Amino acid sequence: MPSTDRISQLHAAEVPWRYYDLAKSRVQAHEPPAPGEVCLWLVPSEFRFASASNIGNWLSPAERKRARLHPNSALGRRFGVARATLRLVLSHMLHCEPDQVGVEDEPGERIVVTHPLVEGTIHVDVAYSGIWIVIAVASTRIGLGLTVETTGAHDTDARQLMWGEAARIGRLRAAHGTMHDDASPPDWRGLTLPMPGGICGVLVVDQPVARVQAFGWERPFEAEGSAAAS
Repeated sequence: MPSTDRISQLHAAEVPWRYYDLAKSRVQAHEPPAPGEVCLWLVPSEFRFASASNIGNWLSPAERKRARLHPNSALGRRFGVARATLRLVLSHMLHCEPDQVGVEDEPGERIVVTHPLVEGTIHVDVAYSGIWIVIAVASTRIGLGLTVETTGAHDTDARQLMWGEAARIGRLRAAHGTMHDDASPPDWRGLTLPMPGGICGVLVVDQPVARVQAFGWERPFEAEGSAAAS
């Protein structure tokens, strides 16, 4: 990707967030994201709605094999939970069964969603850090970047470096498989995510973000979001 690409930082508290509690089964977004809207899920690897039965029924044969044969069984389980949750949330948007949603893996960890009811393009990304799964869905190009705080990374400069690395990862994921005129690179925006623990999360988008529908994050997030971006 050309080095002329720009990315501007946007703190979580600068965008309206609406919260939904996973414990109350509110994982649904009933329509695909509108322009300017991002839907985000923060899900643990032991997410109760992604049961072994659901994973078996909702995943494709290739996905089930990938989860089962992963060298690390915990990571294999995490992938299965992530993919089952992705199909679940997309099925609510598309008003169909989870196993009817087409999810294709392409190079660069890019995920492509297909379904007869999809009008336009639904952009999806999934990222992992420890026990946590982050799912992002939007109508514009997106990419998730997650980094983990290292020992001593508590000062402002160190945290900014973490944000920069997470943003770089997210930008690469968002731009993978696309072409643009080098003279007019996208004006990427990096939205800091209020991640738990020492995780720094950034969602990179190529259009302004007007609102976020957040599933699984605890409130209040303002202090955490500011800390992750400071």
